[in-house]
Amino acid sequence: MVTRFVAFSTLFLCLSASHIQANGLIDIYTIAKSQDTDIRQAEANYNASIQARPIARAALLPQINLSAETSDNELETEGQTFGVAGADVNFNSHGYSLRLTQSLYNHEFYVQLRQAKNTVAKAQVELDNSKQELILRVTELYFNVLAAQDDLRFATAEKDAINRQREQAENRFEVGLIPITDVKEAQSSFDRSVAREIDAQIALELAADALAVVTGERLENLASLKTLSTNMQLLRPDPDSVADWINTALNQNLALLINEYDTKIAQQEIKRNQSQHLPTLDIVAAYNDSDSGGLTGSRKTEDSRIGLELNFPIFQGGRTYYQTKESQYLYQAALQANEKIRRETTRDTRDAYHNVVAGVSRVNAFNKAVESAEVAAEATEAGFEVGTRTSVDVLLALRTVFEAQRDYSRSRYDYLLDTLRLKRSAGTLSADDLLQIDGWLE
Repeated sequence: MVTRFVAFSTLFLCLSASHIQANGLIDIYTIAKSQDTDIRQAEANYNASIQARPIARAALLPQINLSAETSDNELETEGQTFGVAGADVNFNSHGYSLRLTQSLYNHEFYVQLRQAKNTVAKAQVELDNSKQELILRVTELYFNVLAAQDDLRFATAEKDAINRQREQAENRFEVGLIPITDVKEAQSSFDRSVAREIDAQIALELAADALAVVTGERLENLASLKTLSTNMQLLRPDPDSVADWINTALNQNLALLINEYDTKIAQQEIKRNQSQHLPTLDIVAAYNDSDSGGLTGSRKTEDSRIGLELNFPIFQGGRTYYQTKESQYLYQAALQANEKIRRETTRDTRDAYHNVVAGVSRVNAFNKAVESAEVAAEATEAGFEVGTRTSVDVLLALRTVFEAQRDYSRSRYDYLLDTLRLKRSAGTLSADDLLQIDGWLE
C-alpha cells in the first residue's frame, strides 16, 4: 500500500507542477522593483539626497539679490527748514536696490561641498543596499509561498493516505482481524490530518498575502508558482574559504560602507564648525536707485559701488566652540558605530558561510531521510499485512514519510536563501543570482 501511496503522491506533485504556468522568481522581482513601496521610497530618498551637491556648490557661486520698496508719506513741519517755511506735504518715495556678492574665501563652504560629495556617494550606496535588500526579501517571500504550497500538497496527500488506511482498518475490524482501538487511532490520525490541511491552507493564504505586499497586488497565478526541481545543484561557497568571504565583506558590505560615509561626514562636520573661527572675504557690488519727496520737492538718487568685504568673527557667545565639541563627540560615536558594524558584518558573513556549507549536507541528509522513511513505511505496511505490525505503526510510518518530505523541501529553500544571505553580507548580491535560481525552477 505504501508503495502505491508513494507513487500516487509523487504523481500528484508532478501533475500539479506540470500544470503550473506562473511567474518565476525573476519575474516577481521585476514586478516588485516597480511596485514595492520600500524601494520606491529608497529611490525618492536617493533623488532627494543627490541634491546636496548642487545646494552646497551654490554657496560658491554669485549671489544676486534685488529688493524694491514704495511708501506713501505724510509730512507735517512747523517753522523753517533751510529757509523753507513749514507745511503739510504728501509724497511717495520708492526705489530699488541690486546687490551682488561673490565669495572669494569661505572655508566653511568648501567643507560643505566635500560633505555633499560624501552625502551623494552615501545615497548611491543606500539605494544599492535597498535593491539588495529587496532581492533577499522577495526571495524569502517567494520561497515562503513555495514552502506553503508544498506543505498543503503534502498535507492533502497525507490526509488521503490516512483516510485510505482508516477505511482499511474499518474493514479489518468488521471481519475481526484488528481491535476497535486500531480503528479509533486511525480515525484520530485522520482528524488530525484534516486539521493540518486546514492549517496549511491558511498558511498558504498568509504567505501569498505577504508576497502581495511587495508586488502591489495578489497575482492571479500565485497558486501556481513554480516548484524547485530535484536536480538542483548543491554547491559550496566559491571561494571555499570563510576568511576570503569576510575580507570581501569588510570591503564591500553596503551597510558598512554607508556607516563609513557617515563617519567621514561626521569628521568633516568638525572642520566645518572649526572654520567658523576663520575670516571670510567677498566681492560685493551694489546699485541703489531711489525717488523721494519732501518740503524741497522731489529728488532722485543713484548709488553704485563695488569692493571687498572682510568679515572676521571675534566672539559669538561660545557657539562655535561648543558646536565644535558637539561634532567631535558625534564623530567618536560614529567611530564606535563603525566598529560595531564591522564586528556584526564579520559575524553575519561567518554565519552565512557555515549555513551554506551545512545546508549542502542538510539537503542531502533530508533526501536520504525521505528514502529511508519510505522504505521503513513499506516494511511497516508489509508487517501489517502479515499481522506483525499494527495500524498505529503504519500511521506513524506514513506521518514520518510526510514529515521527511516537508523537511527536505524546506531545506532546499533554506539552502538557496543562505547562499543569497552570504552574498548579501559580502555586498555582491545582484539580480543575476535570481536568474541562476530561476534555472533551477521547473
